[in-house]
Amino acid sequence: MIKLIHGRFESIPAVNLGRIDLIVADPPDNIGLKYEGFKDRQKPWEYEANLRIWLGMMADLTKGPIFFTFNEKWTQAVENAIDAVGLPLIQRLQWYYTFGQDQTTRGKYALCYRPVYWLNSEYVRPNKVKIPSARQTIYKDKRAAKGGKMPPNIWEIPRVCGTYKERRKWLPTQLPEALVNRIVEGHCRPHGRVLDPFIGSGTTAIICEQLGLDCVGIEASEPTIQKTAKHLGVNYE
Repeated sequence: MIKLIHGRFESIPAVNLGRIDLIVADPPDNIGLKYEGFKDRQKPWEYEANLRIWLGMMADLTKGPIFFTFNEKWTQAVENAIDAVGLPLIQRLQWYYTFGQDQTTRGKYALCYRPVYWLNSEYVRPNKVKIPSARQTIYKDKRAAKGGKMPPNIWEIPRVCGTYKERRKWLPTQLPEALVNRIVEGHCRPHGRVLDPFIGSGTTAIICEQLGLDCVGIEASEPTIQKTAKHLGVNYE
């Protein structure tokens, strides 16, 4: 079942969310991106305060894993917030993507990765995320583990470009289904319930539906949640 809620994450009572087994969070980057019905521009101290509020709420909502991805500009602020809240940092991961964002006009190197922090709980289902090893695919080494190996901590997954079939054009940012699938399939308990506090165009809900899991999604922009609800074929509160 998919449940969509219109509002800011920090304003939604925990009682409205129910049991949560996994959180997948991709908050606004606070870099001035253009969203319909939402302003992505706060003073740095305001945004850093929100990071602490969001992470604190997540820690209170679940004993399960939390996957938090963000713009690398805010790495120090995110780590400060994690320390302030007292969340266990299980592992720092990186989502590396091809078709990086060009920074020529700013004289900087192209943006091609996004931090993904695994927090709160070490729960993982290895058999759901293992990949074939080179020993298996190239060297045909009989010593290779038959089930494959755990992926490296750098996940090479293309970002969603405008021509991709999965692209939903009412949002300027969209996580790829392959990225969210690895997190949800690998870290949600069977028959579990997933929370996405910044659901955007609905990728987490789509993956949960494919895997037969319940999903709760929250979105601050009403125009965005209207379009996402229509695309998913559900109503929103």
